[in-house]
Amino acid sequence: MNYLQAADFKISLIILDLMLTEISGYELCQRIRSNPRYRFTPILISSGLIDNKDKNAAMEAGADDFINKPIDRHALITRARSLIRIQTLYDELLEKNEKLEYAFNKLKSAQNTIINNEKFVSIGAMAQGLTHEIYNPLTIIGGNLERISLKMKNGKVDGEFLNQIIYSTRNAVKRCTKIVEALETYSAEKINSIERTCVNDILKRVATLFAVKLKMMHSINIIETYDEAVGEIDCDPQALQQAFMHLMNNAAESIGENGEIAISTALNDGEITVSFSDTGAGFKEEDLSKAFDPFYTTKQSGMSAGLGLAVVSGVAKLHNSSVEIKNNTSGGACVIFKIPAALRLDEKKFTKNLFNL
Repeated sequence: MNYLQAADFKISLIILDLMLTEISGYELCQRIRSNPRYRFTPILISSGLIDNKDKNAAMEAGADDFINKPIDRHALITRARSLIRIQTLYDELLEKNEKLEYAFNKLKSAQNTIINNEKFVSIGAMAQGLTHEIYNPLTIIGGNLERISLKMKNGKVDGEFLNQIIYSTRNAVKRCTKIVEALETYSAEKINSIERTCVNDILKRVATLFAVKLKMMHSINIIETYDEAVGEIDCDPQALQQAFMHLMNNAAESIGENGEIAISTALNDGEITVSFSDTGAGFKEEDLSKAFDPFYTTKQSGMSAGLGLAVVSGVAKLHNSSVEIKNNTSGGACVIFKIPAALRLDEKKFTKNLFNL
C-alpha cells in the first residue's frame, strides 16, 4: 500500500494475492479502493482456491476479476488486457461526458447572454432546442457508464458488449459534435476579425444549427447545394454567419410549416453567389424595396424590431458585397448574396466601418 501511495506514474492494473502475511487480501483491496487515486483502477484477485463465498467477499471489497493459482500465463495476459481495455473505455467515456457537460453548460450560458440581443435573435429562438439536442447524448453516455459499471461488478464483460457500448457512445458524441462546433464558431470571442474562410463552410454550420430548430417546427427541409469551386476569402466568419442565420430565420418564419429552404453557392465571373430560396409567402411588391431598411418589418407590432435584414445589408457592405431579394415565379422568395471571389479586406478599415453599421 505504501508503494501505491508513493508511485509517481499511472497504474493500469493491480494484481492482488488473497493470502498475505500482515493483512488480509480483502482488507488491502478495501484500502486501495478507498484511495481516490485508485478508485477505478482494475483489481485482479489471485488465490489457490476461490469459491463463491470468496468471490462475493472480494467483489464487496472492490475486486473486478479472479484468477486461480497456479497462474496460467496466457489466462493472466488475456484477463489483464480485458480489464485494462474496459478501464480505458471507462476513462474515455468519463472524459467525453465531462466535455459534453461543459458544452451543455456553455450552451445554457450562451442562451441567457444572447436571448435579449436583436442581432442574435435567430440563435436565441433555437437555444432551447439546442440544449435538448445536447442533453440527449449526455443521457445515453451516462447510461453506458452505468451499464459498464454493472457489468464490471458482475464480472460479465465480453467483446460484443464492449462493441455495442463503443458504437452507441460514438453515435451519441457524433450527434452533438456538429452542433457544438457550429455554435462555438458562432459564439466565439474572436469576432469582428478578418480570417481566410470558405463561404461553403460557414453555410454548412448555419444549416447544422437550423436543422435542429426546423426539426421542432413543421416539416421544413433544408436542401444544400455547394459549388466546390468556391474557395477561401478574406471575411469576418462570425458576421457572415450572423447574416446567413438571419436569412434562414426569415425563410423559416415565412414558410411556417411544410416547405423547403434551398441553400446554394456558385462561382461565376469572379463572384460567389449565395442563394437562400424558400417556399414561403414571398414579399408584396411594395415591401421589396424597403426590406433592408432599418426598423422596417412586415410582422405584427411587437413581434420584431425590424433589424434582421438591415444587419444582413450592413454585413454585405462590410464585405464589399451586395444583397437583393426577389420573389420566385413558383412562389416564395429568394435572397441573393454576392461576394467578390478575390475579396481582400483591410482589418483597420473593416473595424472602423463595423462601428458605423
